[in-house]
Amino acid sequence: MTPDDIKESRAADRFRHYLPLLYVPADRPGAEQLLGERAALIEKFNVVICLEDAVRVADRKDAARRVVEWLPSLPAVARSGLFIRPADDEMFRLIADSEGADGVAGFVLPKASVASVSTWGSVLGGDQLLLPVLETRQVLEQQGRKDLAEVCAEHREVIPRVRIGANDLFSLLGGLRRPRGCTVYETPLAIVIDSLIEHFACVGLPLSGCVFDRLDDSATLLRECTADVSRGLFAKTALNPKQAEMIRESYRPDALEIEEARAILRPASPAVFALNGSMLEPSCHANWASKLLERAESFGG
Repeated sequence: MTPDDIKESRAADRFRHYLPLLYVPADRPGAEQLLGERAALIEKFNVVICLEDAVRVADRKDAARRVVEWLPSLPAVARSGLFIRPADDEMFRLIADSEGADGVAGFVLPKASVASVSTWGSVLGGDQLLLPVLETRQVLEQQGRKDLAEVCAEHREVIPRVRIGANDLFSLLGGLRRPRGCTVYETPLAIVIDSLIEHFACVGLPLSGCVFDRLDDSATLLRECTADVSRGLFAKTALNPKQAEMIRESYRPDALEIEEARAILRPASPAVFALNGSMLEPSCHANWASKLLERAESFGG
C-alpha cells in the first residue's frame, strides 16, 4: 500500500471498529483462497487469522510459516480488514517483519499484559493497529484492570478497541463455562465486564463484546448482542459467517434512534425536549447521539 492508501485507510478505521471480528483458524484448509476470493467478507467484517488457541500448539510454527508465505499474494482489499493473532512474541515479530504484513490492518494480542501491550505497541509504532485481549488472571483483580487500562491508553494511537476474552476468564473463574441459554451477563463474568467498562471508559477506550460459543442458539446470541450494545460494546467476535452477519445486523441503529440522535445534535434544539416518548437533553445525550450516528454511517444508516 502507498502512503496515501494507508492514510485513507486510517481515516476509515473509525467505521470499521464497529464491525464483528470473524475468527478463522490459520490452519483452516484454503484460508488464503477464502480471503482472496470473497471480498464481501472483508467489506462486512474484520477477519482475524488465529495462530493461538484455534491452532494446536504442535502445529503453530508450521501454520505461521504458511501465513507468511501466502500473505503477500492477498489483494490489498483483503489485507485491509485482516488482523493476525500470533501465539507469542517470536511469532509476532516473524509476521510483523514479513513481506505481506505492511498491508494488514493489525494484530490481535492474546493474553495481554502490561508488558506485552507496551512491547507490541512500541513495535507497531502507529503503522498498524493492535487489539489486546483481556483474558489473564490480572483481569480478575481491580488493580490489574486499572493497570491494563492505563497501559492501553498509553498506546491509543494503535489501540482503537480492546477485546474481552470470555472463555479464558471463565476457565480462570474456577473452570466455568457459559451455560446454555445464558448471556455472558447472566454469569459470574458479568461483574468483571462491568468493572472493565468503568476502567476503560475512564481512559477513553471502548471494549469489544465477548465471543458467543453456542453455535446453535441464535436467540441467546441476539439477546447478548442487545446487552452488548446497551453497554457500548461492539466488534464482537464471531465463529462463522452466519454468526457474524447476525451480530452485524444487531448493531444497526433503528430509525427512531437515528431520528432522536439527529434532533439532539441540531443546533436549534431546546435544552430539554420530548420526542418519541422520551425526554432528550442535548447536554447529556450529545455524546450518545454522535456515536450512534457514526455507527449508523458504518452500517449504511
